[in-house]
Amino acid sequence: MSKINIDRIVKDIKSRTTSLTPVIEAVCNSIDAIGPNRTDGVIDIVVKRTGQQSLQSEIPHCLPDIISIDVIDNGVGFTEENKDSFDTYRSGFKMLQGGKGFGRFMYLKYFNHVSIESVFCEGGKYKQRSFTFGHADEIIENERVEDIESSQDVHTGTILHLTSIKSFDLDKGLEVIARKLVERLLVFFVTGGDFTPKITIKEEDGSDSIVLNDYIGNNSDIQQIGNGEKFSLQGKFNEWDFVVKIYKIYYSAITNKICLTANMREVTESALHNYVPEFKETMFEITSDGVQKNYMIKAYVQGQYLDDNVTTERDGFCFGKEDDIYSDLSEKSIMKEVSLIVREYFSDDIGRRYNEKRQKVEHYVYASAPWNKTLLNDVDMESIPIGISEFELEMRFQKIKFEKEQNARIALKALQEKYSSDEDSELTLDSEVDELLKNITETAKNDLAHYVCQRRRIIELFDDLRKRIDGGKSHKESEMHNLIFPMIKDDREVEYEEHNLWLLDERFNFTQYIASDKVISSSDHKEPDLAIFYESGLFYRNGDNAITSPIAIVEFKRPKRTNYSDEENPINQALRYAGKILAGRYEMPDGLEEVAVNKNVTPVYIYIVCDIVSKIEEFAHLAGLAITPDGQGFFGYNSQYNAYIEIKSFKKVIDDAKMRNQIFFRKLGLL
Repeated sequence: MSKINIDRIVKDIKSRTTSLTPVIEAVCNSIDAIGPNRTDGVIDIVVKRTGQQSLQSEIPHCLPDIISIDVIDNGVGFTEENKDSFDTYRSGFKMLQGGKGFGRFMYLKYFNHVSIESVFCEGGKYKQRSFTFGHADEIIENERVEDIESSQDVHTGTILHLTSIKSFDLDKGLEVIARKLVERLLVFFVTGGDFTPKITIKEEDGSDSIVLNDYIGNNSDIQQIGNGEKFSLQGKFNEWDFVVKIYKIYYSAITNKICLTANMREVTESALHNYVPEFKETMFEITSDGVQKNYMIKAYVQGQYLDDNVTTERDGFCFGKEDDIYSDLSEKSIMKEVSLIVREYFSDDIGRRYNEKRQKVEHYVYASAPWNKTLLNDVDMESIPIGISEFELEMRFQKIKFEKEQNARIALKALQEKYSSDEDSELTLDSEVDELLKNITETAKNDLAHYVCQRRRIIELFDDLRKRIDGGKSHKESEMHNLIFPMIKDDREVEYEEHNLWLLDERFNFTQYIASDKVISSSDHKEPDLAIFYESGLFYRNGDNAITSPIAIVEFKRPKRTNYSDEENPINQALRYAGKILAGRYEMPDGLEEVAVNKNVTPVYIYIVCDIVSKIEEFAHLAGLAITPDGQGFFGYNSQYNAYIEIKSFKKVIDDAKMRNQIFFRKLGLL
């Protein structure tokens, strides 16, 4: 035959395989060699470990690495016909059984040396053939064929030596390997029935052995559910028939899966919860003894469409994962149909989990996010994953809200275009506009509800900051400050809904410029806690940065603070800041112009937030301020600075905010 570059073929294998793949391939070949109608078939997988005891192997229960594996069967052996097929690249000899003539190269991908010893019978005589797998340009090297004498002890069969593993990625424990082999070879056990060979994995020294067949059966760790469900799918060109066989695999940590097979081999798989989210959680059943038994589900799909379209390496299919114009059926369309079949077998568990998920979503909305109530009917409960976080859930609601708003805008625009060009449409215009406005109004209600709920949370948090912390200490001034407005920032850096100035005064939501602990003068580096410049257009007739635009100054003091020196009088501090601003010593944030002020015209509002203690009361009396009716603050006017002054206790800030928002809280059922 023509020479081929074997090393190049091996290097070019790019597939989702592991060192266990060639073992599975070898067992599959042994099953083919034994044939479908024998009840005495035997396959032994002999594990050989490193002879040198490493430091790890001296540790109790720590096994040495596996370096070689022998796969031994009592099949027909390497007859001349089998040998000629093996020596032909991409042979079609076993095409009817799904053979690709490529598996031999998979052995060389993971093992440095591969060899065969085989006994076969031809013309009534027994012969022994041995050879090694070539690495250069010959598939078979060092071949020897010898006649052997017939005796009762002589029988046909093959030993495949997989020697000197390239990567130590195999599990060390025999039971772990056995379980993985069973799961990958399960299709053979199912279809073979009584004719399935006895497959045993064992240690070379005879210290341990496991019969894979023992894992399968009604009282074993792997049990079939039903007898196989037939279904058909209509493709773009043909209708295809499939069979799905479903198994419970107990004590397995693997995710519930759908596995597409071809020619009795596993090819691709996908998690069941990708199609039915309720399958993400561990499956379990309670025995008659009250013991919980966990299991995973594995559904094997067989069909001619899969057999005809498997890739050479058997690690994928020639059709697309998603629907496309080239494939008759996609992988996703098959998986989706299978998931619905599997779901029916576990409908009680899935129904219960679905209801629990729905209740979780509804509880989140009613308890934490009432602004989403009107969107509940639009949520696709089927697609919501088990264990979804509140953040992810809110993102889904926001996406729905955004899509509804977009659709409403598009419909409104189309409506405008329609009626601007059609003079005879007046009779139906009102009803169509009403429907559009209804959708827009619902999203606006959601936004308002969200905002009001956020306000309630902020009030509760602000109230918590009034309390003492561990050791009897009070919260820092900065914590209060940051809650109301982040420190060292201005309103160019802080979004409208990221500050909570409404706690002090609702008008603070409508400002032209806010500086929080910012140096707003190139010559003076002392700054108030908050300096606020209103956008005058909202309250006054003049334009931006006009002398009639009011200025507000806010000072925070640490909660529970009782000691103030005369130099720390917050009223005087705030008035000094006001004096500097009124003296024209500050610039607008862009630096293009000075802040327009006139000490006789520009109104100033001063807010001082602190606990009302005896020293604060003294400062208030000295400044000529009057006590508020609730006794929780002081107010007054300073004509020298044209300044309205208000001192608020932390309790008053909370009480006033609650009073202003109480009607909204009550309407939303938050009280």
